Amino acid sequence: MVHDNASQLAEPNAGHSDTKKEPRVFLNERQEGTFICPACNKGVIRDLSRFSGIESAVRLKCKCSCGHVYRVLVERRAHFRKSVNLLGRYFYKRGDGVHKRGLIRVRDISQSGLLFAVNSEPEFKTGDTLTVEFTLDDRDRSEIREEGIVKRIQANMVGIAFQTTDHYGKLGHYLFR
Repeated sequence: MVHDNASQLAEPNAGHSDTKKEPRVFLNERQEGTFICPACNKGVIRDLSRFSGIESAVRLKCKCSCGHVYRVLVERRAHFRKSVNLLGRYFYKRGDGVHKRGLIRVRDISQSGLLFAVNSEPEFKTGDTLTVEFTLDDRDRSEIREEGIVKRIQANMVGIAFQTTDHYGKLGHYLFR
């Protein structure tokens, strides 16, 4: 695939596994990704729809028109996910009306939800509504309170989807800074 000004993309590379240092390219609603060269900061947008059906990680080797070669990870999530280590708590109302709460450690967060760890297997189940509170590690130590629906429970790890993805306050600023 050829980029503007002769920038090129090679085929996917499944063998490369250094995801911590790898730049990520996020797909928009049209299955396009924006590639930004780390050497010259030139950006180009390319159609990546041919990779949308691939289950495994897609890594591409790119060559910019400036001559710099770099690798990117194509991220197919709807929203950027930020790795964090934040303490907080959850609140849950059981079906019998009894209120429960517990401590959590938020592991990652995005505009649409978060992943947190609990100390033991939780009482709530997939589909239940929780309220989570946690403190950001920003300068203001901002307190966040969000409601969400439990989407996944795996051992002591819980993934929730927020009731809303409109975050214009402290959480939105934190995610996009």
